[in-house]
Amino acid sequence: MGFVPDLLSYACTHAPNHPAVVAGERRFTFSELDARARRLARLFRDWSLEAGDIVALLAKNEPEYFEIHIAAIRAGLVLLPLNCRLAPPELQYIVNDARPRLLICGEEFSAISKTLQVEHKCHLGAEYDRLLASAEPADSPCGWVSAEAPFVILYTSGTTGRPKGTIISNRALFARIGCNLFEYQITAEDRFLMCLQLFHIGSINCLSHLYVGSTVVLVKDFEAGHALALLSRHRTTVVLMVPTMINAVITQQGVASADFATLRLVVYGGSPIPPVILSRAVDLMGCGFLQTYGMTETNAITFLRPRDHDPARKSHLLASAGTVGLGMEIRIVDGEDRDVARGAAGEIVCRGPCLMDRYLNLPDATAKALRGGWMHTGDVGYCDEEGYLFVTDRKHDMIVSGGENIYPREVEDVLFEHPDILDAAVIGVPDHKWGERVHAVLVLRQGSVLDRDGVMAFTRARLAGYKVPKTLEVVPVLPRNATGKVAKNELRKREKP
Repeated sequence: MGFVPDLLSYACTHAPNHPAVVAGERRFTFSELDARARRLARLFRDWSLEAGDIVALLAKNEPEYFEIHIAAIRAGLVLLPLNCRLAPPELQYIVNDARPRLLICGEEFSAISKTLQVEHKCHLGAEYDRLLASAEPADSPCGWVSAEAPFVILYTSGTTGRPKGTIISNRALFARIGCNLFEYQITAEDRFLMCLQLFHIGSINCLSHLYVGSTVVLVKDFEAGHALALLSRHRTTVVLMVPTMINAVITQQGVASADFATLRLVVYGGSPIPPVILSRAVDLMGCGFLQTYGMTETNAITFLRPRDHDPARKSHLLASAGTVGLGMEIRIVDGEDRDVARGAAGEIVCRGPCLMDRYLNLPDATAKALRGGWMHTGDVGYCDEEGYLFVTDRKHDMIVSGGENIYPREVEDVLFEHPDILDAAVIGVPDHKWGERVHAVLVLRQGSVLDRDGVMAFTRARLAGYKVPKTLEVVPVLPRNATGKVAKNELRKREKP
């Protein structure tokens, strides 16, 4: 069995008194973060949790996230960060699938937590603080942890429309951190602003910064004006945002006088960004930009690096996903997994040490996704003569709105439950603010009349808000191909941005 370094081993040795995490008025140094993680590891033992057990976390960006993560890794447990934007039925599906033994939740989610069937529960706030203060530190100082053990399960939508639990090992985490350290050029002097929620794969950006002793500043709920203020207040050097956040920042009133003096790098990804918006951001913020293309199962596959963000001389590259990242390899293949010619479109596949181990409880889906040792992304794209990747479509019709992945099948299944809806198809259409918006094309039952507000309320009660269709359209019949499948390409051609 191999081992990899504990997340705090370097920082606790070289910068124990340096700020590790800042969240509002709360902050922990690396030595304090280590001590809190050791106490929590003791609590895990007191709750009779055993190696391999799953700990679910339902919370927004709280500083406790990191001690929970670190304590779980040291105790051989697996963290399951839950998407706090999901509706109760969606959360219950994940809980039923993963079967965590402990649920830790933020105070604002106490009501939802009562509906979830988990053996042990604990709420952040007074209860959690009391338990942590009363625990003796476990004899598990930072050192080495099992490389093969899983460190996290992140749920992502899959080809069936059902969420899939992606299992990532400590070995893959260490490879992902190494890749980020190289590509971002992170040092202990960096101050990283995390604008995404920590249940995203983007949380590994935080772990990468903590690993070398730099400070992570958390944004609990993103708001452009507040993010601008934090950039200045904490003299931020690196920030992670999705394209909708970048657009919100650069269109914020008063942004022309904003202080970007210390900012050296804007990392972004999650969805396509219009080149015109990217060009404006590069000119306004005056720092390096780094695009990451990848997925939960892979980490970043390719990077569009700062030198390629040149609107004047390399404007064509602003629509690219960049070139392959450290330790990764990509191919463009046809339906038989054969390489296509340079410049021809095909499915993007990749391999490298960052890949997931498997999907939880889904051996067939795992074998299909990782066939031949290559992760099949489901994205369609091509590589130009210089090796730059251009992603042109999503093989399985995934919608990416505001950085959130939405699988149409999930939304369609709910729409089919509505008594007035006979048939439904959900597609993503271009949207200036969100990148894409969810658009539903409906066929009503005979004698029914569309009640737009009613349909919206019906879906909102069953799905996360970002999955609810933003626009509805009624047609007499949906276009279908010879096998009876909805011809979604025809629907997309009719839609205008």
